[in-house]
Amino acid sequence: MWLPGQIEPVVAGKLEVGNGLIHFNYGKSYLERIGKNPSAIAIYEPELPLRAGVLPLPYALEIPNSIRDAAPDAWGRVIINKMFGHKGTAADTGDLDELTYLLESGSDRIGALDFQHSPSEYMPRSANNARLEELLESARRIEQGIPLTPELDQALFHGSSIGGARPKALIEDQGRKYIAKFSSSTDIYSIVKAEYIAMKLALLAGLDVAPVKMVKAAGKNVLLIERFDRIHTNKGWLRKSMVSALTMFGLSEMNARYASYEDLAQIIRQRFFK
Repeated sequence: MWLPGQIEPVVAGKLEVGNGLIHFNYGKSYLERIGKNPSAIAIYEPELPLRAGVLPLPYALEIPNSIRDAAPDAWGRVIINKMFGHKGTAADTGDLDELTYLLESGSDRIGALDFQHSPSEYMPRSANNARLEELLESARRIEQGIPLTPELDQALFHGSSIGGARPKALIEDQGRKYIAKFSSSTDIYSIVKAEYIAMKLALLAGLDVAPVKMVKAAGKNVLLIERFDRIHTNKGWLRKSMVSALTMFGLSEMNARYASYEDLAQIIRQRFFK
C-alpha cells in the first residue's frame, strides 16, 4: 500500500483464503505505524478498520469490497485468462481464483494498493509503455481469439488491472497517466465518442470530472481519461486511495441493483462533509 505523500509502498497486511472466502489481516509492522510519520491509515475505515486480527467480512461478501476494487474487472480478467491459455472474450472470467487475478494483474492499478507473493521483497509487475496502435491491435486480437505476437502480448499487459468490461489500457504520456478506452468490435456506434461528449457536458454543467481528450490511432477514436489517482512529483508518482460506490454501499455485485444515486449522495454527504 502507498501511504499519502509516499512514493514507495509498505506492507499493509495479508489476505487469507478459507472456505471460499478471502479475509484481510493488517500486519503487525503496519499497525505499529499508527501515529508515526507517515502514519498507517485504514484501507477503508467502515470495512477494514485499523485493528489487529482477521477482520470479519460484511454480510454476503466473499472478499472485502475495498480489496475487490483493486482487482481487474471483466476486460482485465479476459487478458489474464489469455495469459493462462484461455482464448478470446468467450473465456469464463471465473476460470481462475480471485487471488490469481490480484497477483497476476499489473501493479500500476487504480488506487493505492498492490498485491505481492512476498512480504519482504516488492516486485512490480509492469510493462514498457506501448503505442496506442499496438494496444488497439492487441485488444482486437483478444476479442477475436487471435494469437498475439510477443510484442503485442507485452503491450496487452497494460490493460490487465483495470475495471470495466470494455477494452482499455493504462498509459503514460508527457508526464501524465491516462486510461485509454478503445472501441470494441461489437460497437454499433462510437461509444468512446459518446463518453467523451458526456464528460464534456458534465464539465459544462459544473461537475468535477477528470480531464479527457480524444485522439486517433490506426484510424480509430481513442478516449484518454487523465487518472485522478496519480500525482507526478520530482521524486516519483504519488498514489491516491480510492473505493467504488459499491464499496460505499457495502453491497456485493449481485446486489448492486439495490443501490441508487440518491442514497450515494447521502453517503457522500455523511462521510465527506461536516
